[in-house]
Amino acid sequence: MKKMKQKNNNIISEILGSILPNEAKKIENKMLLAAKIDDAMKAKGWKKKDLMNAMGKKNPSEVTRWLSGTHNFTVDLLTEIGLALDTDFLNLGTTSPKPIVFHIEIENQPANFPQNNFANEIQKRYSYYRETLLTRN
Repeated sequence: MKKMKQKNNNIISEILGSILPNEAKKIENKMLLAAKIDDAMKAKGWKKKDLMNAMGKKNPSEVTRWLSGTHNFTVDLLTEIGLALDTDFLNLGTTSPKPIVFHIEIENQPANFPQNNFANEIQKRYSYYRETLLTRN
């Protein structure tokens, strides 16, 4: 029995090792989309049949195929599923963070206040806040 298990592990390792990184990423994305669709269905308390009916589909196996993690989705289909589930599966917004804008007002600054030190302190604080806020997202 131990030999059989070792042989199976070797076969699985060999298969996984033969998958190219770009193919692995495609598989991962398909599985993530299926999981997100399933999560959105659960959030609405829907079964496969509910999604099928909401989309005007006739074949329940179609929804099963989408949830299998192997379906190659089109943009049109993801849009339709998203509309039915009130979810955005494409998220085509920008990937860069929104700029952070600070408005600093200086009131009652002492006449002998060193300008360079003040500017350096503001720059340090801005850098700190920028790093802190950007790493939270």
